[in-house]
Amino acid sequence: MVLLYLIDGYNLLYSSFREWIEKFGLENARQFLINFLRSYKRKFIIVFDGREEYPNYHMENVIFTKGKSADEYIKNFLKNYKNKDEIIVVSNDKSIINYAKMLKVKTISTKQFLNERKNKEIKEEKINFDEITKEIMKEWGLT
Repeated sequence: MVLLYLIDGYNLLYSSFREWIEKFGLENARQFLINFLRSYKRKFIIVFDGREEYPNYHMENVIFTKGKSADEYIKNFLKNYKNKDEIIVVSNDKSIINYAKMLKVKTISTKQFLNERKNKEIKEEKINFDEITKEIMKEWGLT
């Protein structure tokens, strides 16, 4: 069974990467989060509230909702997704969590998701986040 993580983007970003937003700005923090998730090597869809497409994010697993909230998009996605036992919703939003539970979809908090990721890394290999941060800052021209 292939698990799909359906992630409430700004919920995860603001609950866990707030200092990145304050230090590097929303756009850079969002890009960091997407790269972080891509390194996870798990199937995911991350949903952000958005009025328009952002040119840097032409990936099928990064969704910017046009004309509706990320919450609406996530709920609609859950309602229409056939294999509900193959999906895990990542959010702290009670409305999304309650809706997912009503549909018998598994949910985890953003903290649980990141802890799961952290524990997996510790088991597989030690990742040097300071080195990654330096590389990202250099790439973004912040050093």
